[in-house]
Amino acid sequence: MEDFNDYAKNAEEFPDKNLFNLVNSIAAKYDGKSQNELLAAIYKEAQKGKRAGTLTNAEIDNFAKMLAPLLDDKKRSMLYKVVEELKKI
Repeated sequence: MEDFNDYAKNAEEFPDKNLFNLVNSIAAKYDGKSQNELLAAIYKEAQKGKRAGTLTNAEIDNFAKMLAPLLDDKKRSMLYKVVEELKKI
């Protein structure tokens, strides 16, 4: 798989379809917006989910595992830092 569209076509392969669907819906909502706006929206939703108890650390790890191959080294490093921050909530 080379990009997000490939992941979307094969979403049934992922154990947590709800998380994938949430990110997909946020991405659609922010289509045409900057990458920073999209990432901020995903982070905000993840924070809400963690505080509400509807998002687990395992789900965050699964999301990171799904997203990491699409990122360059710098962005992947940032992703892992954000993941660790979210897990502390």
